[in-house]
Amino acid sequence: MKRLLIDENLTASLAKLLPVDCCHATELGQQPADSLLWNHAREQNWTILTRDADFFDRIMLQGPPPKVIWVRLGNIRKADLESLLIRLWPAICNLLIEADLVEVHPTALEAVKRSGA
Repeated sequence: MKRLLIDENLTASLAKLLPVDCCHATELGQQPADSLLWNHAREQNWTILTRDADFFDRIMLQGPPPKVIWVRLGNIRKADLESLLIRLWPAICNLLIEADLVEVHPTALEAVKRSGA
């Protein structure tokens, strides 16, 4: 993964914790639209980290790039979210080698390859 774009629905502190070059959405503007984030990530071939189902819809309709990591954990404390993502990061990166989307669930990771991509 070249670079990670963290959606504004996730804490900016992840940019300092994850072992990859990160950019938080707020660096691209105040409350940037999903379309801006998608297009920027697509043009730069970055991966998007989000809690937003809209990016799932986009990747299924438009295909990659960008690839998407979709955090589907429900309500979770910030510290628990950060700890879980740090712990799972190597497995997430490994799945993204072949997958277009990785879903992070409370007890599992799910890799999705968009058909036809």
